[in-house]
Amino acid sequence: MKIKKRSNTVRIPPVEKVIKIKRNSSDKEEESTVAKAIKNIKKVLEKKDVKATDTSETVSIPKTRKLHKISKNQRRHIKLRKKYPRGIIYLGHIPHGFYEDEMTDYFKQFGKITRARVVRSKNTGRSRGYGYVEFMHPEVAKVAAETMNNYLMCGRLLKATYIPPEKQHNGFFNGKSWTKETYPKIINRNKVTKIRNGNVKKEKHVSFVQSTKDKLSALEKKLKEKGFDMNFIPVDDSR
Repeated sequence: MKIKKRSNTVRIPPVEKVIKIKRNSSDKEEESTVAKAIKNIKKVLEKKDVKATDTSETVSIPKTRKLHKISKNQRRHIKLRKKYPRGIIYLGHIPHGFYEDEMTDYFKQFGKITRARVVRSKNTGRSRGYGYVEFMHPEVAKVAAETMNNYLMCGRLLKATYIPPEKQHNGFFNGKSWTKETYPKIINRNKVTKIRNGNVKKEKHVSFVQSTKDKLSALEKKLKEKGFDMNFIPVDDSR
């Protein structure tokens, strides 16, 4: 009898072959899907980078500060200033007695003046040593600033500088011009004196008396805790 030698090769059943073929095909499909996903992610990241660059460019632009609400008159004033710019000069080291009237009279020789203001203290109403003059034409303001800078006036060197239109704002001439008789501190003081010297209503007076009594009783408790027996007797009010 002839004996057949067993070969080392292992035969794979047909089912396992199908499984292997399927696995290989599924692996290829998975690889293709992963590659597609990576490509898609790269595209998305590139889009985000483009958006980020766009936003960074917008962020780099300096933002203007949020201003308070502007009235119609102020808007008209701003539009007029853009169409017809005015020339403003800053005056420093102003001598005593050289105020709004004197400034307008003196600077008339250069050209037409629209406004003049001396900056004053809120507490005293006196001059703080500097102010502003507004001319109708910016060219006139430039000439006035150049000629009057370092000009000796009443023992002081007057400092005059031209303010360009991009640095001008309404704050230079905002509000009423104060004097020694009318300035914020004295106005508030007069208001307080009127309130104190005026007639008080009964309801307010009753609430005021009750609050003072409560304060006195709280003070009595604190003193008793520290060993002081004191009784505050309120004065009878005729009201």
